[in-house]
Amino acid sequence: MQEGYDPFSSRVSINVSVNIIRTIVMALTGFLMVPYYIGSLGMATYAIIPLITSVTTYFLAMSDSLADAFTRYTAISVQNGDSDAVNRTFTSSVIGMAKCVAMLMPVVIILSVVAPFIFNIGDTSDLSVQLTFFMIITSTLMLSFSACMGSVFMAYNKMYITYVGRIIQCLLQVGLVVLLFYLDTPSLTFVGISYIVAIVVFLLIMLASLKKVCPTIKFSREYYDRELLSKMGRLGLWAVIAELGALLFIQTSMVVVNVMIGSEAQGSFSVAANILSMINTACTAVSASVIPLIYRSYANKDTDGMIRTLKVFSKFIGLLMAFPIAYAVLFTPQVIQVWIGSGYDDIYPMLYVMLPVEVAVCVSSAMICVPIVYARLRHLALMTVVLGVLNVIMAIVFIEIGWGTLGACIAWTISMVLLKMIFYPSYASKLTADTHGKYVHSLTSAYLSFIVAVAIGLLIRQFYTLPSTWMAILLSATLSFGIYLIIMFRFMFNDDEKRMMETFLPGFLQRF
Repeated sequence: MQEGYDPFSSRVSINVSVNIIRTIVMALTGFLMVPYYIGSLGMATYAIIPLITSVTTYFLAMSDSLADAFTRYTAISVQNGDSDAVNRTFTSSVIGMAKCVAMLMPVVIILSVVAPFIFNIGDTSDLSVQLTFFMIITSTLMLSFSACMGSVFMAYNKMYITYVGRIIQCLLQVGLVVLLFYLDTPSLTFVGISYIVAIVVFLLIMLASLKKVCPTIKFSREYYDRELLSKMGRLGLWAVIAELGALLFIQTSMVVVNVMIGSEAQGSFSVAANILSMINTACTAVSASVIPLIYRSYANKDTDGMIRTLKVFSKFIGLLMAFPIAYAVLFTPQVIQVWIGSGYDDIYPMLYVMLPVEVAVCVSSAMICVPIVYARLRHLALMTVVLGVLNVIMAIVFIEIGWGTLGACIAWTISMVLLKMIFYPSYASKLTADTHGKYVHSLTSAYLSFIVAVAIGLLIRQFYTLPSTWMAILLSATLSFGIYLIIMFRFMFNDDEKRMMETFLPGFLQRF
């Protein structure tokens, strides 16, 4: 570990802080816009918006996976300090992403045209639905295209620029919808227009910041490297397969529950899935900041530094998320009751089964970038697909033998244990240290904290019952989490780990 102030590492806390703010802003706006859309457009028309955004998941699975592959080569070129290599990688990735978007556009057009005839759109006009489908999905592809510039910010560990741009995009998008609805009759088309305008502004922010971060960067046809693009494309293909394989887990489980049991059961399952999604989003907001550090270590051939960083980050994320997950397990009834009301007791056992494995999911989130960094995605992609198929088969079998929705939860949990608790840490350890147990300590620390937190919580519950109110839940969670953080930072990290974590803070805080 380098001694003294390291400006590169010191930006980690800034990236994390801004990303958390971005996550909160997007969550709040999404939460508040649902009743606004329903009140303005009606339930039938509003239902088209989440339908479109769910369709964009499949486009993102392809375009974002390719963007991750392009990011890998751009980041390493920047870290090596070779301006020609940076320009060659950047130009090739821009052209590659442009080709990817161009290939997907016919699919977008066809899907937009046939959407009114495939989906139930109520009284909404066909043209309005077609235009909105086209604009929202197109904005999604434009967002994926921005990764070519975002990779440069990642290479310099200035991801906060991207996050600030996303915050502005989100607020502008919501502001435009409200303004257009106020000036004219609320229309689904206005929602699509807001998406397009907001993403254009976001791209302009990214473009304006690019030269400031990397003054030597240049896009030119002379830097286009067909062989490099082919290499990035092969890596991107495995990334796409891995991402599509990931859709075989919770998303496909919902479909299985819907088909085999019914929409009401699928609704309950979706509530549990939403809680898992919120935990994963919070976890990703922190784990994303480790990626630039891993790229720098790889570019500098500093394997020891990479291993130390991965061990500290995976341990930190696991310990950080262990308490919220334990709290959710302990007070599942209160959380569900204040969120969606009483009468949903069937959701409790689902969360009791699925939440504990989320600790491993959070720990492994710091290791997700390792196969991409080493350009060794093939095994990860195949394993993800195999376990995804296993999840579907087990869900069908467990439901068929009478386990109901809980059977799908058990199938998902088994699959996640195999993928996130066993395969991910083992594979990351094999790539970085040529062994299989390098990151076991991070998992062990996280689960010990989780178990202790649950045990203490169960003891407290013998003498005190938490009221089912938002005030009680938020206040108790905040106070207890604050105490947990003090104990965590004081006793759960050794001196070397603390010194490394200090380098992630801004200079003035390090001096303080």
